[in-house]
Amino acid sequence: MKRLALALLVTGTLGALSARADEDGKLGAGVILGVPFGATAKCWLSDRHAVQSALGVSDGDLTVSADVLHNFNDLLPRKHAGRLPVYVGLGLKYKAERKTFLGLRFVGGVSLFQTKKSLEFFAEVAPVLRLAPNEGAAFDGGVGVRRYF
Repeated sequence: MKRLALALLVTGTLGALSARADEDGKLGAGVILGVPFGATAKCWLSDRHAVQSALGVSDGDLTVSADVLHNFNDLLPRKHAGRLPVYVGLGLKYKAERKTFLGLRFVGGVSLFQTKKSLEFFAEVAPVLRLAPNEGAAFDGGVGVRRYF
C-alpha cells in the first residue's frame, strides 16, 4: 500500500510535468526551505493553473508532495515589472515514517516572478489532514526559488 501510494503520487506528478516540459518557460525547478527541505518543481498548465511537487526531508524522513494550484494573478497590486500571483491548491503528501504518513494538503501561497531572469520566489503554507496510518493534522510551509526553462 505504501509503495503504491508513492508510485501513484510520483507518476502523476511526473506525467503532468513532462506533458508541458517542451514549452519554454512552463517548467521550473529549484529548492524549498522549510517542511520539506529539498527540491521543488512547478509546471504551468495554463495562465491560471499549475501543478507543483516537492521531494525532500522532514524530521529525517523522506517526504514527497504534489499539488494542483489555481493562481489569482490580479489579487495583489504590482509596483514594478513582474507578476505577483496568490495561489491556492489541493494535493497529497507522503512521508516515509516508521508508519507511512499519507495526507491531504491544503496549500496557499504567494509568488514573485522576475520576468527578465525567469525566476520565481515563493512562500507557502499547507495545513495537512493526515489520513493514514491514523487521523490527525500536520503543517507544511516554506520559502523557495525556482528557475524556469
